[in-house]
Amino acid sequence: MCQASDQDVNVRLYLNEPLTIEELNGILSRLKGPVSKIVRTKDTKFKLVDSTMLNLEEADSIAEFLSLHGHLMERPLLDDGTTAIIGRPVEHLDQLL
Repeated sequence: MCQASDQDVNVRLYLNEPLTIEELNGILSRLKGPVSKIVRTKDTKFKLVDSTMLNLEEADSIAEFLSLHGHLMERPLLDDGTTAIIGRPVEHLDQLL
């Protein structure tokens, strides 16, 4: 989908190159929709990590949690520097591509 677009897209494999808290806060500030949607709370691995300090209503809390548990960030995620969109369903990405 990204390759078929005429937009210049840079793919970041964030599990190999984790996002910093600052980068996560930036993404969360641009995210369309509730910030809580970026955490995969229904993933079975979510139950295996300590989420007692996670407040799904606060971007700072989410950024800190995801900096430690990046594998629980919803994906795909498209961020053009102005708007960030979660691609679930993938058709949501059409808004930026």
